[in-house]
Amino acid sequence: MSEVNKNNSLFKNIQSIILKNYIKIIVSIVILLILFIGYQTYNYFKIQDIKKSSIIFFDIIQSNQNDLSNLENLIDDENIYSILSKLKLIQKNNENKNFSYSNELYKQLLQSSNLDDLYKSSVAANASYTMINASYEENTINYLNDISTYINNISDDLDSYFSIKKELEYLLIITEVDLSKSEYNNSKAMDKYNEIFNSSLVSASIKERVKKIHEFQLYK
Repeated sequence: MSEVNKNNSLFKNIQSIILKNYIKIIVSIVILLILFIGYQTYNYFKIQDIKKSSIIFFDIIQSNQNDLSNLENLIDDENIYSILSKLKLIQKNNENKNFSYSNELYKQLLQSSNLDDLYKSSVAANASYTMINASYEENTINYLNDISTYINNISDDLDSYFSIKKELEYLLIITEVDLSKSEYNNSKAMDKYNEIFNSSLVSASIKERVKKIHEFQLYK
């Protein structure tokens, strides 16, 4: 009997709490419901935007590979097709030697929060090699600061990119030496060369490429 009274008392206490906080509970439920519906609505429209971008992207690249300018309409969308559009435009502009526009697209890609360290490092390495080549093609030092930024975007935590990063650091110095017609035997170039050759983490193939450039620079 005591147990029954105890249960009844507990029930009444709960009932009393609910009645006293009835308005607050209803408001809380309504707010949660609105948030849930809002989230589901956002996801729905997000998916629809991605589907729309997907259709436009594939229509453009299948209709005319020589004119991809319409992809520019997608590059501001915050989804995978924005990234793919930028990559496709970079490829096309590199082929056409329009490196200044490619350079701007590389910057936009690397500023994107949608890329993890692996993809960001891959894009940064590609940008670095491309713009080093562009510097020689156009005989300009205008890209050197951007190249330095790209190299810094290559993650130090990825072992597979360590050798690539070191090679690019060396190539950037060589590019600056060549284009400014300065002496190779400066401490900056020699220090980087020695750093690469004394590192057990740099691959043999990278060391061999760097060695050939080093010897060419010494005896040219």
